[in-house]
Amino acid sequence: MGIKSLFGNLFGHSDNQMPSSLGRARTQETNAINLGVNINQDQEEPVKDNEEQEPTKDEAPEAKATEKEETVPASSTYNLIILDESGSMSGVRRQTISGCNETLNSIRNTAKDQPDIKQFVSIFCFDNTNSRYIFQNVPVEETRDLTTADYSPNSCTPLYDAIGYTVTQLRRLIADSDSVAVVTIITDGYENASRRWNHHSVVELIESLKKKGWVFTFIGANIDVEQTAKGLGIDSFVEFEQSDLGMREMFEQERRSRRAYSDKRYYLNGLLSFASMPCEEREELLGAMNNNYFVDKERTSPNFIKKLEDNEVFVFGSNILGQHSGGAALYAKEHFGAIEGNPEGIQGKSYAIPTHGNTFQELEEAVGRFTEYVVMHPQNVFMLTAIGCGAAGYSVEQVAPLFRQAYTFGNVYVPTGFLPFMPKNPNV
Repeated sequence: MGIKSLFGNLFGHSDNQMPSSLGRARTQETNAINLGVNINQDQEEPVKDNEEQEPTKDEAPEAKATEKEETVPASSTYNLIILDESGSMSGVRRQTISGCNETLNSIRNTAKDQPDIKQFVSIFCFDNTNSRYIFQNVPVEETRDLTTADYSPNSCTPLYDAIGYTVTQLRRLIADSDSVAVVTIITDGYENASRRWNHHSVVELIESLKKKGWVFTFIGANIDVEQTAKGLGIDSFVEFEQSDLGMREMFEQERRSRRAYSDKRYYLNGLLSFASMPCEEREELLGAMNNNYFVDKERTSPNFIKKLEDNEVFVFGSNILGQHSGGAALYAKEHFGAIEGNPEGIQGKSYAIPTHGNTFQELEEAVGRFTEYVVMHPQNVFMLTAIGCGAAGYSVEQVAPLFRQAYTFGNVYVPTGFLPFMPKNPNV
């Protein structure tokens, strides 16, 4: 079997069925993809990645050359937005275009602030008559804003085909690189028109790529969003209301969350501990960012934390001897697994930061180690107490700014008094 035939079986299409536009934007006229017709309805047996394939006589040499010329910059993020363009989205057409443009601008700003990580964008609009890429793997600096000519809701919802088609194309492009993808699915309806991909095959695809460090998010309206997302194997989801306010809040949260994800990736790239990890461990860590992807606007912890959710961690101030004899430290020992004699680090469902008996510089260094722990454990949510502002004798003005970096990651909640010292999301 030749390479082109292999990709036809593996991805559910052949090159002449679905035109590609790697690295450039295409117009609707030249890039229309009828998902309901052009995808083979028959479900073929998947081809294993490690199977050797025999070249066929009719395989075009120039096609091979083109594939070899495709290169992907290291440490890039590929932002793939799969956008429902079925008829039910017509009522929020203007808001959708505006929200997508704000998201594009947010990614542009991230690219400027974090130049070490290249940002690429794909926007794929789908219904069962005129599915197409508006951009496909375009450097964000080269994108333009969307107009009403780009987005005109119509017809039905081939959700599975849209996911399967776009994701497998992107997988082929970045398979042998250190780049990862953030796939955002926006829809207001249930699957009702796919021909090639079914629920099972989409779930298998998503699960396999989460293990490679890809992140998938689901944004929905007028459906059971949680059930639909979890049914697809997607851990992070949000529901929106189809109104001016609902669309505005949804896109604001999406941009805020995308920036928090980018901040985590950017911070990780500067860590020697991350760079020295085996590839499988790095992919596992990046894949863990599928948890807690969506970020609340103001992240404050309760004044008195009585209980924790399964993924939450109680963060308290300790003395350098680890004597948890009073205040939040005693409560952590009695309720959340803090260990007597252990002055720093994770212990049970709590994390200790030494604040008393050391210098302010040593406290700052301990907060730095906590910050690294936070970014290495994106699946957890850290509930911070007013550490250092009791027996240690520091003021909020001194301690709160030490947590600014950790707060940007989105999974740290701070006391209300710390909030004025936290950074605002620059892209929202």
